[in-house]
Amino acid sequence: MSKLIPVKKAPANSPPKIIQQAKIVWDDNGQPVSVAYGDVYFNSDCGIDESRYVFMEQNRFLERWTNNTGNSFTIGETGFGSGLNFLVAAKAWLENTDTGILHFVSVEKSPLSKEDLQRTLKLWPELSELADEFIQLYPPAVPGIHRLKLANSRIILTLMYGEANDMFAALRGSDHPLFQRQGNPVIDAWFLDGFAPSKNPEMWSESLFQTIADLSKPGTTFSTFTVAQAVRHALEHTGFQFNRAPGFGLKREILFGSLIKHTASSTAATSEPATFNSPYQPPWYLPPSVDTPPETAIVIGGGIAGCSTARALAERGIAVTLIERHRAMGQEGSGNPQGILYPKLSTSTSQLARFGLAALLHASRYHNDFLELKLDNKGLGSKIDTEAVIGNRCGVLVLPSSENKKEQFENIAEQFPKELVQLLKGERLDQAAGLSLTNRFGLFFPKLGWIKPPIACQVLTDHPLITVQTAEVENIDYEHKALPRDSGWQALDDAGNAIATAQVMVIACAFDSSKFSQTNHLPIKKVRGQISCLPATKQSSALKTVLCGEGYIAPAAGGEHTLGATYNVGETSTAIRPEDHHTNIQQLATTDAAMANTFDPGDINQLHGRAAFRCTTSDYLPIAGPAPKLENYLNDYELLRKNARSHIPIAGATW
Repeated sequence: MSKLIPVKKAPANSPPKIIQQAKIVWDDNGQPVSVAYGDVYFNSDCGIDESRYVFMEQNRFLERWTNNTGNSFTIGETGFGSGLNFLVAAKAWLENTDTGILHFVSVEKSPLSKEDLQRTLKLWPELSELADEFIQLYPPAVPGIHRLKLANSRIILTLMYGEANDMFAALRGSDHPLFQRQGNPVIDAWFLDGFAPSKNPEMWSESLFQTIADLSKPGTTFSTFTVAQAVRHALEHTGFQFNRAPGFGLKREILFGSLIKHTASSTAATSEPATFNSPYQPPWYLPPSVDTPPETAIVIGGGIAGCSTARALAERGIAVTLIERHRAMGQEGSGNPQGILYPKLSTSTSQLARFGLAALLHASRYHNDFLELKLDNKGLGSKIDTEAVIGNRCGVLVLPSSENKKEQFENIAEQFPKELVQLLKGERLDQAAGLSLTNRFGLFFPKLGWIKPPIACQVLTDHPLITVQTAEVENIDYEHKALPRDSGWQALDDAGNAIATAQVMVIACAFDSSKFSQTNHLPIKKVRGQISCLPATKQSSALKTVLCGEGYIAPAAGGEHTLGATYNVGETSTAIRPEDHHTNIQQLATTDAAMANTFDPGDINQLHGRAAFRCTTSDYLPIAGPAPKLENYLNDYELLRKNARSHIPIAGATW
């Protein structure tokens, strides 16, 4: 209960270990046809025109976007296919709106391979600019949720690989029937697409339509090419009304309509006593309902967590005051010269394993400009030397701790696509590393690498809606005013004076969150870590990729390798210690003896490095989400101490 991560009951059909890519054949017109369903992906004569008519016109997008007073609009789609509908909608959004974000949320059970996708999208030259950017970000066939940002973050695609109902159900705030619509994202319009119901009936299920209704609001629209009776029945049963319109091309009719009212879920809420062994977890993780988005926010902490959060809020039109006690960003836990995108894959399908993999893939896209060395002078500020190396997608090579790891490594390599991870052996291993290693096999992640976190933090905070203040926050307090919209959080200095005031407070200051009364109960601790910086030698300079094992070493940057890192529990000093340099060098020798032999560390006392503190928890999971009111939690969920499956249908009380 100390964690704020929403760990919910997994769906009955959890995401599979492996996503099968679509098998297609190409007809005489060069159009892709699904082998599994014997159906086409789009109209071979005029696919773009059909997409615009069936989905754009029937949902009245141009009219609605003109009158849209918010800064975003969300489209949900039940079959991504070739991405044609997505690209058509994205292009129209950019051409017909000046500001705001288009969110496009789509699902695909069998994604096209990257090669087939490229060949398909070449059929539509007018979409080439967006299509080329999309192809560069196209995620590998890994089950789960992938978020992609296009067109300078004006288009955000949430692409989900898996069964349609499982994936959309995963977006709901809770699987508890009493809270089936609380905390859910809300879709403004639906594209009910996919292969025809007669050829893919499993997708067009009534449970999917119930999930669609749970993610909608009265007035949410839909359109679809099919008029099948089962589809019409499911729409009516879940609260949608529909109309018929003339079809396009050879289709006689299509459907369009909107949600009139929510109907009761097919799963009735239970009214069992509090001691009932519930199949649902208590919804303690549900965030509070928010009628209108905030206009202002405070973020305390200028590391990767604080800076990326500030940027995310600013991109949603929220004015952010970021408070950092140092004069520069990324000076503590995020201050190392080389931050490694480090994989910890597993053959398990546990929620933790899936979360870690999704986070890894997202991070490699999020920091794409650093990894691809694309940053220019725009937005970097005069203090950053753009000629210096600021990151590199050099790949990460994970080496085994023993020969016994070979079977495990083979299983991991078989489970995931080669564009994510490959098992390299012998000469291929040495070629990837750039020099001969002692190890003869390892897992290679070609899309990963390293970045300079302090520069990433500085770039993230370079936004017109982000104001940076240098100050030490000693306390936080919520000030109630007569009008709720005037109430807000205050960040206070040691004299009790307000540094800043805003509607939302985000605490991203690691272990220092312990000094605030609202969060001092969180089970966190400091763990000291020291890195060592080894001068590059002629032999070590050949290293082309990050090596990870007992420790890690990155390719040389600025004439030095970053080597680390120690794990010192219960220590408070950041003074650099020779004995920790010795520990790091020994860890390198354990990781790979041949790599260690490329160095002559000489006098360890002359080496330099850096020490800082990790903020850790007992189970090494992150803490994120709305901050709980501790006393309420202890009272509301007291029965969990006696029975971890108690039926307690109470949403968590949060600040």
